[in-house]
Amino acid sequence: MRMKIYSMKLFVFCAMSTAALTAPAAAQETTIFDGPFVGVQLGWQQDRRSATTSLVPPTTTRVTGDGLVYGGQLGYDANIGGAVLGVEGSIIGRTGSNGPAALDYETGRTINVTARAGLLVSPESLLYARGGYSNARFSLANPAGNSESRDGYTLGAGYERSLTDTMSARIEYAYSNHGSYSLPGMGGPVVINYRRHGVTAGFNLRF
Repeated sequence: MRMKIYSMKLFVFCAMSTAALTAPAAAQETTIFDGPFVGVQLGWQQDRRSATTSLVPPTTTRVTGDGLVYGGQLGYDANIGGAVLGVEGSIIGRTGSNGPAALDYETGRTINVTARAGLLVSPESLLYARGGYSNARFSLANPAGNSESRDGYTLGAGYERSLTDTMSARIEYAYSNHGSYSLPGMGGPVVINYRRHGVTAGFNLRF
């Protein structure tokens, strides 16, 4: 009888010890990059525009414009163990313009809808790549003209780290291509091409 009581006490003690030891491990396994999030971003952006004439031989003029980029994003991540898959929508604005005084383009808002995939290099750190649809608005400021929206694509890569259970910070590089179109010009049409590079830092609040 005493042996049975002793065995039961030993079993209860071992069970409680095992639970105490595994509880911290279970807490560490709590997924961080998982669920919906909303955030803000701020950084630098450079628009590159080229104009190629149809003359023989053709000539190409390239101009660049730097500016401050700012905006917000919302999305959803799914943590599937060692990897994270997600979707994100963002809207950003930019200061400055792009072009010489004779043909000055101002950059308006940009809307991006992208998917991203990343690998957890630690429980708190994520390396990722993203890609998807981008729509940018441009306004011809000099000479005065209408605004137009250009469809294109964006590709990027970044690093995100968890600060707390509900907040994370990231830094990201992105390249965007908004296609080309023709403008009438002396001697034939002029083909305008749009490219963009940007580096942003962001903070996300996670739910």
